[in-house]
Amino acid sequence: MKKRYIYSLLFGIPGLFVAGILSIFLFAALTGILWLYVFCDNPWPAASETMISALFVFVFGVLWIGLITLGYFVGRKMETDPVVNRNHILISGGLTLMFILLMIFQQWSVGNLGPKSDGVLCGEFCAKHGYSGSGMPPQNSGDQTCSCYDASGKEALTVPLEIISK
Repeated sequence: MKKRYIYSLLFGIPGLFVAGILSIFLFAALTGILWLYVFCDNPWPAASETMISALFVFVFGVLWIGLITLGYFVGRKMETDPVVNRNHILISGGLTLMFILLMIFQQWSVGNLGPKSDGVLCGEFCAKHGYSGSGMPPQNSGDQTCSCYDASGKEALTVPLEIISK
């Protein structure tokens, strides 16, 4: 395989994550500016949501294709050397692995991965048994119970967390 295609992959795979991160930061700033200086706290036009989303996808695509193209040109310059530089492969693989691990750690820290919190377990228990809501006492109270509420908001059931955790 020609180096131009290898380097397109070496730049493109981590470039996917770089383009995503840059696009998110750019559009967070754009929506902040629109909120502060253009639309304020007034209702935004319905078309703004569609336009911002479409522009986000376009900028993401342009950034990603730009990084792949950059890799193509770097690889084309390096085609005179027949040996593939292992350091470049390791850097690309390391960056890709780093971005994947960062996503996993972020999802772990917000509770989407790993063990479920007591509040989530309580909510699932109450929903499973047909109650409208659930509640937990304050964490510093030392009370380890789950309360389930009926449709009128009255406490209908109180269960120790040890029973739910099993």
